[in-house]
Amino acid sequence: MENQQELVHLIERTHAHPALGLKHCLRVYYLAKELGQNLTLDEEILYLSSILHDIGKYPGYALPNVDHALRSKGVAGNILQKMMYSPTKIPKILDAIESHMYYSEPGRSDEAVYLRDSDILDNLGNIGLMRLFSLVGQDELLQTPEDAIQRARTFAEALPNKVYTKPGRRMAVKRREEILRFLAGLRRQTSEYAWI
Repeated sequence: MENQQELVHLIERTHAHPALGLKHCLRVYYLAKELGQNLTLDEEILYLSSILHDIGKYPGYALPNVDHALRSKGVAGNILQKMMYSPTKIPKILDAIESHMYYSEPGRSDEAVYLRDSDILDNLGNIGLMRLFSLVGQDELLQTPEDAIQRARTFAEALPNKVYTKPGRRMAVKRREEILRFLAGLRRQTSEYAWI
């Protein structure tokens, strides 16, 4: 427990944007637990991989032109070894971190699969929309609200197909509908997005 608090403080000290930082990691963790409630998931592996899965994109850790999942795996490996976590669990945690992105194949463990699905789902629905719009001007790919609208459309169309688990797919359909309802209302209220 002491090490878990130390990790929480470490993530808080990175000064990551709120849409990407600790609360995102906690949502991913609790969502993975919810989706995998009928399985016996290793709590420690799931928690540690959830908390550390994006550390490689945070200020102080990110490297230019390095995929953040690979960077996160390297940073997390160093942190976990220094904290003397179980050497049998570290490879599973690192596999989950490396394979958490939607463009990756799911990792080899159930924890990795549920981490990946949960991370994808946090980019959909109302929470995904909130995250996108809060990053406008903070992310090189999201310079304008129009960029966020286009990314929301892309996410709504592409990400549900990337979800691997049955409970995750059910949730992805609902969250996709949340995005589409929002975009339809926004289009109506802004004269086809002209008044944004």
